Amino acid sequence: MTQTGLGIALKTLRERRIFTLREVSKLSEIDHSYISRLETGEKTNPSQELIDKLLKVLKPNERDAEMVQWLAEHSDASPDLVEYVLKDTSISIDVFTMAASVRHRGTVRPDPATLVARAKKIWEEDGQ
Repeated sequence: MTQTGLGIALKTLRERRIFTLREVSKLSEIDHSYISRLETGEKTNPSQELIDKLLKVLKPNERDAEMVQWLAEHSDASPDLVEYVLKDTSISIDVFTMAASVRHRGTVRPDPATLVARAKKIWEEDGQ
């Protein structure tokens, strides 16, 4: 099963809170096996209600919460990019979504640092 950006984000946020799957399950009232399938990429496109329950338990900062919301609707986002952005709090949600939305020609996708640098440059040039 291919890892998803949403799966990476949920697992990272859960581990930041030092919660097990079962603890998140109990607190959110969502089956632990479903949360596990979201984290591994077996399941995608969860409902808004489910995302809201998870975010209430995981208590991420505003940027990371917005990222999870965006990822719930964009299952094709690069897991490597998500992991990179979650580690660097200086990257805004706007730069992340711009970098994640870029489509590439060919089979080689630029590394996350390059994607973010390009998105930042475009964002700054546009006067944002």
